[in-house]
Amino acid sequence: MRRLTSLLAVMVVFVAGCGDGSDDGAVEGTGGAEEAVLTVFVAGEAVAQWTLPEIESAFEQATIVGDGVEQTGPLLVDVLAASGIGEWSRAEVLGKGEGRSFDVAVEVSADEVDETWVLDITKRGTLKLASPELPKEQWVRDAGEIRIP
Repeated sequence: MRRLTSLLAVMVVFVAGCGDGSDDGAVEGTGGAEEAVLTVFVAGEAVAQWTLPEIESAFEQATIVGDGVEQTGPLLVDVLAASGIGEWSRAEVLGKGEGRSFDVAVEVSADEVDETWVLDITKRGTLKLASPELPKEQWVRDAGEIRIP
């Protein structure tokens, strides 16, 4: 297994609630019919929002084996590219930690992310950042945001 380099850090953030509830999550262009499951931000500005049907149809679905279990979904690099992200050095993926009782953010560097990093589409209709290079305890469940500084 390739050894992760310097920038992989897990930051556990205990948060009582995120946002003020004023955003209904509707994606522009879908007539509000579908709710965004993933938003990509660059320098604090939302540059792309993806619904689950868009993620399922717009991307080739890759399958990796992480922690002995198949994980299937789009490659993280493909989602970033389709969101208009050309070159990047680091990104933060936000969601829930194992057990879904606390919020987490995993910071990754572009040098570490390859074709083994997927946004697994779960049975619950959410996304999970997974990779065989990332210990299962550090997978981001219910991943809803990717932030590029």
